[in-house]
Amino acid sequence: MKKVAIQRDSRSRKAAARREARRWIAGILILAFALLYFFPILYMILSGFKTEAEAAVPSLLFHPTLVTWQKVLANASMINYLKNTVFHVIAGTCLCLIIGIPATYALVFARFKKEGKGESLYNWFVTTILLPPVAVLIPLYLIFNELQLNHTRAGLLFLYVGFHLPICIWLLYSFFKDVPEEVVEAAKIDGCSSVQLIMGIVIPLTKTGIMTAGLLVAVFIWNEFFLGYNLTTNATATLPVYMARFGQQQGQFIAQLSASASISCVPPMIFGWISQKSLIKGLTAGAVKG
Repeated sequence: MKKVAIQRDSRSRKAAARREARRWIAGILILAFALLYFFPILYMILSGFKTEAEAAVPSLLFHPTLVTWQKVLANASMINYLKNTVFHVIAGTCLCLIIGIPATYALVFARFKKEGKGESLYNWFVTTILLPPVAVLIPLYLIFNELQLNHTRAGLLFLYVGFHLPICIWLLYSFFKDVPEEVVEAAKIDGCSSVQLIMGIVIPLTKTGIMTAGLLVAVFIWNEFFLGYNLTTNATATLPVYMARFGQQQGQFIAQLSASASISCVPPMIFGWISQKSLIKGLTAGAVKG
């Protein structure tokens, strides 16, 4: 019996050792893949701390300097593009949430005369996400030209809100659907207005979904290129447009391009890392029912 017990104990230890070894191997492979995936971004960031002569020759060994960053941050044009981007991200995200939250509340909890009208309106909102901007570029250009909104911050902000509001409603809809109708009905019986319901009950119960929607809308607006490229001038364009025009305007300054690209890429990455728990929770909420 002792031999059998010893053999079982030995086999269990070997199995545990194999599982531990497989876990370490899987961890090393995942880490290697992550480093390989992240390496271009890391090299871009490092190149921003090189001189133009050092950046022209690919190498990981160099003497770090802030000269390139000083040139980039001293560029008034670059700062103007950055200000435009920050303005559109903050204003566009806030407007999408300010409009999207009551709109989603109405789609979920309002009583329509026709049965299923709220669901139909929601489906219409969702289908507009599939509309490619290039399909409406010429009509938009002509309409904005008549309204004198071409090449203005207000015109571009209007488009950003219009194109990203359906995404915001789409994300918020599933969270609002999870709010118990009994709670809403009880609040209505107690005399709560729609504004009080939204502010006091719906928003606290769906804050994770609201954060998720705001995060994704902010990232989409930050990275938007097509509308900004075609409907703006140098005075009103955003960072993605600046990056596309960098080579045409200033030549091939690799170090300055890397520093500018770092300014364009790093903030949404940091924001995504900080908010990743809320983002994952928000996107997977309601995925499993039971």
